[in-house]
Amino acid sequence: MFVGFLKKVLGTTDAMAEARKAVPASESSAPHGWNLTSPDVEQTDSEVILRMAAPGLDPSSLESSVDGDALVLKAHGTTDTGSRVSLNERLKFSGAGDLSAASVSFEDGKLVVRIPKSTFTNQPTT
Repeated sequence: MFVGFLKKVLGTTDAMAEARKAVPASESSAPHGWNLTSPDVEQTDSEVILRMAAPGLDPSSLESSVDGDALVLKAHGTTDTGSRVSLNERLKFSGAGDLSAASVSFEDGKLVVRIPKSTFTNQPTT
């Protein structure tokens, strides 16, 4: 049941798999160790939590805004090897209402997005 909700919110898993096939890992523009396309997903009674590895980002540079049914995330930083990295991503949530209650943070090298379940038209059950 929850997997169906995620497919509806984040797009079908088939579409995500096809996108990964289209861009081989050696050609990906994401820095080594980043995982923005397959987040770890958790849900509590009141929220859905997405965790995505994004090492090297400076937590103080993290900015988020809402654009319709999408969260826009921006940040920058430097990896352990000294390479500059930047994040400029739109996370689209089909069927989401007002995303302004969503929060974005950086914890233990991961980008963490918390979205209240009340934001979604079809709320998942735990």
